[in-house]
Amino acid sequence: MKKIFNINNFDKTSIKIFWSTVLVTIIGLSGISHYGITWDEQMNIDMVKWNLEYLRDGDPLSKHFKYHGFIFNYTSNLIYEFQYEIQKSLFPHTSLSQQNFRNTAERNFYILKEKTRIKHVVTFLLSLLTYFSVAGLVFILTRSDLAWLAVFILALFPRFWGHSFFNPKDIPFATLLTLGTFLGSHLLNYYFKKENKVNKIGLNKITVYSLLYGIAIGLATGVRVAGFFLLFFFIIAHLLVQSNFRDISLTFIRFSKFYIIIFVAWAITTIFVYPASWFNPIQWFYEAIFSLSKYSVWDNTVLFNGQQIPGRSLPWYYLPRYLTITIPVLFQISFFVGLIWLILKFNRLTQTQRACSILVILQIFTLPLIAIIKQSTMYDEIRHFLFIIPGIAVLATTALIWFYQSIANKYIKLFLATLLTLYLISIGLDMAALHPYEYTYFNRTYGGLKAAHRQQETDYWGLSIKEGMEWLNKNAQPNSTILVAGPIFAAQAFADRFQNFTIIHRDYFAWGKDPDPDYYLAISRYDYLDFFPQCPVVYSVIRQDTPLGIVKHCNKK
Repeated sequence: MKKIFNINNFDKTSIKIFWSTVLVTIIGLSGISHYGITWDEQMNIDMVKWNLEYLRDGDPLSKHFKYHGFIFNYTSNLIYEFQYEIQKSLFPHTSLSQQNFRNTAERNFYILKEKTRIKHVVTFLLSLLTYFSVAGLVFILTRSDLAWLAVFILALFPRFWGHSFFNPKDIPFATLLTLGTFLGSHLLNYYFKKENKVNKIGLNKITVYSLLYGIAIGLATGVRVAGFFLLFFFIIAHLLVQSNFRDISLTFIRFSKFYIIIFVAWAITTIFVYPASWFNPIQWFYEAIFSLSKYSVWDNTVLFNGQQIPGRSLPWYYLPRYLTITIPVLFQISFFVGLIWLILKFNRLTQTQRACSILVILQIFTLPLIAIIKQSTMYDEIRHFLFIIPGIAVLATTALIWFYQSIANKYIKLFLATLLTLYLISIGLDMAALHPYEYTYFNRTYGGLKAAHRQQETDYWGLSIKEGMEWLNKNAQPNSTILVAGPIFAAQAFADRFQNFTIIHRDYFAWGKDPDPDYYLAISRYDYLDFFPQCPVVYSVIRQDTPLGIVKHCNKK
C-alpha cells in the first residue's frame, strides 16, 4: 500500500497559522500609510482605463501593455469605486465632489493618491495568502504543529515584506503562484487517494477540484503570463512520484482527462482576464511569452557592483548575487540544508510530500534558470523573481523544524530556540530601522544598506519622494519651483496644493536655458544625487546612515 499523507491534521495547525497571520496583518496595516507611490503605480492604475477603453471603443492597447495582467489592477479599482460610493453616501462632506480643486490636474493627483492607498491595502491583504500557503506547505513536509513558524520566517524576508505594500504585479504573482503550489499539493493528495479507483468526469469532487485548480492557475496567469508553468509543474510532480515507468504511464492515462479539464479551465480563465487576447488567443499567447521572456521594451542601465550596466547586458550571476546579499544569511543556510535534506529523505516521504517537494523546487528554480539561460533582460534586483522567496522560506523553515525535531535534549532545544528568536529579532530591528523602505535591505554579511550605497540599487522604486515632498510642504516657500528626479506624479500627489508649487520633471527641464529651480528633489538612482552640485543638500531621506533621497536648495541671485 502506497503511503498517502493524511492532510486532515492540518485543521488543528491551521488555527495557529491563522493567529500568526493575524499578528502579521496587524503589524503590516499599522504602517501601511507610510509607503509612497512608486514608478509603476500610476501606469498600473491607468492600465485599467486603457483596457476598458479597448473593450468599449476599440482603442488599441500598446505592445507594452497588451501582455500585462489586468485582473489585479481591475479588482483594486473596483474596490476603490465601491469605497468611494460608500463614502459619498455616508460622509458626503468628505467626498471627492466636495473637495476644492482649482483645476483638473489637482483632482487627478488626489484620485491617484486615493487609488494608490486602496491598492496598497489590497496588495498587502492579498499577500497574506502567501503566508498561509507557505505555512501549509511546511506542514505537509514536516507534519509538525510548528509550521506556524513559516509565517514569521517569510515576514522576515525584508524584500518580500517591503514589496508587499506597493508592488502591483510581482507580489500578486508570487502570492498566486505559491497558492497554486499549495492547492496543487492538496489536489495531488486527493488524486493519490483515487489512484486505484474508477474516476469519471461528472458532478463529483475530483472533477470540481480539477476545474477549480485550472481557474486558480488562470488567475495566476492573469497577473503574469508565466503563471501557466503551474500546469506543467502539476503534471510533472504527479508523474515523478511514481516508482517506475509503467506506473507513470498508467497514471498519465488514468488522469489525462482531468489534466485536460485543468487545461481548459486555465485557458478560458486566462482568455477572460486578458481582453487583448479575445480576438486571437493562440497568437496573443505566443507573442506574450516571446515578448515578456526578453522584455526588450526596457533598455535602461542598472547599478550593479558599482557600475551602470544595461539591463540587457547584465552578467548571468546578477540574480544569484542579489539573492546572496539580500536574503538573511541564516535563511540562506537553512534553505540549502533543507534542499539537501529533502533530496536525501525523498524516498522516505509520502507521495504527497514528494509531490509537494517537487512543486516547491520547480517554483524556485525553473523560471530563474530559464531567464538566465535565455539571457532575458533583468533589472530592479530580485523584484521580478519575488515568487521564489516563498519557496525558499518553505525549505528554510522545513530545515529549521527538522533540525529542532532531531534534537532530544530539551535544554539544547531551548538554547537553540532562544538563539533563533534573537536572530529573528535582529532582522526585525533592521527592518524597523529601514521602514518604510524595507525592500532596500542588504544583509549584515554584505554590510547592510550602507555598503550598498553607490554599489547596488537602493530606492529604485522612488518611495522616498513622498518623504522628501512632505519636508518641502513644511519648509519650502510658497510658489517655489521644484525639479524632480524620480516619479514626478508621486511628488505631485503628495504636494500641498495650497503651497502652489511648480513641479517639473527632470527630463523636461531645459538645461542651460532655464534658471536653477528653487529646490531639487531626487532619489538615489542613476546619477540623480549628483546634479546641481552648486546647490547644498538641505534634507536627506536617511536610513542606516545612507541617503535614499535628497532635497537641494538652489539660492537664486
